[in-house]
Amino acid sequence: MSGLQIDGYGFLDHVDPDNFRYLTWHVTGRLRNEMDSGMVDYIPARASEVPSLLDRWGADVTIIRVSPRDRHGFHSLGPSGSYPLPSAHLTPTVIAEIDPDVPRTNGAWIHESRITATIDAAHPMPAYVAAEPDEISRSIAAHICALLPQRPTLQLGIGAIPEAVTSALATADLGPLRFAGMVTDSVIALAEAGQIDLEGVFPHAAIAVAELMGGPDLMRFAHENPLVAVTDSRESHNPLVLGSIPRFVSINSAVEVDLAGQINAETVRGRQISGIGGSVDYSEAAFASDGGLRIIAMPATTRDGTHSRIVDTLDRGAAVTVPRSTADIVVTEHGVADLRGRSIGARRDALLAICEPTLQPTLQQGDTPS
Repeated sequence: MSGLQIDGYGFLDHVDPDNFRYLTWHVTGRLRNEMDSGMVDYIPARASEVPSLLDRWGADVTIIRVSPRDRHGFHSLGPSGSYPLPSAHLTPTVIAEIDPDVPRTNGAWIHESRITATIDAAHPMPAYVAAEPDEISRSIAAHICALLPQRPTLQLGIGAIPEAVTSALATADLGPLRFAGMVTDSVIALAEAGQIDLEGVFPHAAIAVAELMGGPDLMRFAHENPLVAVTDSRESHNPLVLGSIPRFVSINSAVEVDLAGQINAETVRGRQISGIGGSVDYSEAAFASDGGLRIIAMPATTRDGTHSRIVDTLDRGAAVTVPRSTADIVVTEHGVADLRGRSIGARRDALLAICEPTLQPTLQQGDTPS
């Protein structure tokens, strides 16, 4: 069982439905084909739920990569706390790969007494390479930055749009920033420019995340940095915890949004291409937050420009990741659709106004290609 594996899924070569099964709550490119063949099973679980599910499933062994022990006998899980940290405290057997390049991050600690066996790392820690923003993602980012309150706490997903938002924040003049969920290498430039809230130090860190998604530069930045905390999903994705933060802004993407505001972030033509992740948790947190905001940001069309991602209705069998009652704002490169307090008819008009203009006539006829 695992979530996202940055360094690939080499163990899938050994999956055998009769003897060795693989379960995941995070679907990526290679896994899609394996799911079609029945070699991989998908669990539609929200991120905050995963630690309790690991306990319910009775997981036996946790495999983790950690820093060398300190003088008190503690190791750090470094960039990833989400489910590895609680799993390591739940399972009777813990196998730790010791890697001197794993940063010591506040919060992601495990004592040597919990570790059953260790092995020295034989391969470098895998690095996450962020997507490069393009003209469309930069246009979407500009619309998003215009919506943000002063001194926000931001939750960003992964992809070109979050990278474009992070870059745009450098000149957005929003005051000191805080981050939740995850950050990439691009947060380093914001810190160097003095954009991160320096009052937000551990245990109330300005960068309080479940995952650090980056390379060696981000690992060095996070090492023993009081501004950074890496915690497990029971805290990092907990809507009750995050909802108590004022001006918490959730920014996530979607596969498609229908004209009533229903959001599908998981499936294409009934095929699972992604997972729920933290989208539901963060949406609930932003709803509860004083001055919070829920934003769905996506290009208006598929990559080839021929299919609208704003659709008349979701396909039969499509996942409704976020219901229409939970949608606040949808952003494309063509503008912003504020759905708060709007009727079904008004929502339709607002979403039509930000779809791809050349595909709008088809949408208005109620026959959307998907």
